[in-house]
Amino acid sequence: MTTTDKEKPNRESSNRWQGRTIEQFGYALNLIVGLAVAAIGFELSLMLKDNFQSSGWQNCLFSISLFSLIISVALGLFCIVNRLRDFRITAKVARKREDGASELELQPLRIIANTLGERAWLLFWWVISSFGIGLLLLCISIGASVLKVVT
Repeated sequence: MTTTDKEKPNRESSNRWQGRTIEQFGYALNLIVGLAVAAIGFELSLMLKDNFQSSGWQNCLFSISLFSLIISVALGLFCIVNRLRDFRITAKVARKREDGASELELQPLRIIANTLGERAWLLFWWVISSFGIGLLLLCISIGASVLKVVT
């Protein structure tokens, strides 16, 4: 026999922390996507400047950096859409549960919601990884260009 949320002690605390996690996930995702867009803009402005000089391997790192940042933004947007779909399905599950739907009827929707939730976290880590790689390669290529100009 399963217990409902009302029968479990301290469910309010768990729900509150789950809500905070959802909020922080959104803030972090928006921050990374915003920083990636800013880095892309910075790279494009560097490309348009005449005094920015780089050699072959620096151009390669610069290009990979730009590609990685574009991938980060694209994955971030996909993650945002995925989360919205997850929230929509979860709301549908809650609405059907409140209307008295059976567990058999709710199970397929819950599987979809769980899949979307797991995908959101996977996409989030890919967004962070591709952003980190892009930023690292950007710093290396710019640092090498600065050192070349100084010497």
